Amino acid sequence: MNPISSNDISSKLLKDKIPKEIVEQICLLKLTGQPYAVFDLDNTLLINDIGEAVFASLVSKKIVKGFDWTEYLKLIVTNRKTAYKKVIEVMEGLELNELKSVTHEIINTTDQNIEIDGEKIPIPKPNPTMQAIVSLLKMKEVDVYVVTASNTVSSEIVCRKYFGIPSSHVFGAAVETDYKGKIISSLTEIPYAEEKVAIIKNEISGQPIITGGDGPWDRYLLDYTMSGGLRLWLGQDKAEYQKLKEKYYSDLNFYQISR
Repeated sequence: MNPISSNDISSKLLKDKIPKEIVEQICLLKLTGQPYAVFDLDNTLLINDIGEAVFASLVSKKIVKGFDWTEYLKLIVTNRKTAYKKVIEVMEGLELNELKSVTHEIINTTDQNIEIDGEKIPIPKPNPTMQAIVSLLKMKEVDVYVVTASNTVSSEIVCRKYFGIPSSHVFGAAVETDYKGKIISSLTEIPYAEEKVAIIKNEISGQPIITGGDGPWDRYLLDYTMSGGLRLWLGQDKAEYQKLKEKYYSDLNFYQISR
């Protein structure tokens, strides 16, 4: 799948790919100064998770050791942030080019899943609605940024391929390398929950006019949206969406986007 260019935006694309009410809300936004949008990546711009897919592939190929898929699943239930950190830590010693190669292999495969430990890990694909929304925002000269707990290297690759978002606009879990191009251990914070907002404040001036996420940990990001802005929810549980809307965003522009 290729990124949708802003030149491809047409009334048919907007009608077919973006819900009418979302188009209307975007068109109503007051885009002054240097407006920008910030989205989560996994299960938001993407359907499924690039960080998990890359990690599962590295484990299945026995490229990384010391932390397997089953251990990851157990840890993410009790401490999601620590699980994300561990995924980066076990890459120590891996050639950076190998991480890039595995990422390209995943996004170019015709397979639907990565099989490991009896589990099927879905290959992530772009959400077509979000592709169209990103293209519409670009057409309206709204900068689009991504902040994610997945590793920066893989995140940059998928953002560029599927959404035309440059590496400079992607903030993920840092992957540091030594002079030989091998990944070294890093204590950099994982962009998760409140840390996503901390990174945005440090890197970008002002507040985003549009935000989007898929889990309760993304409420920090949604809450940072500019007054009068638009919040998009990519979580697929309608009951959860309704609860959030009634409890936190009843008087705000808060919409669920389906897959």
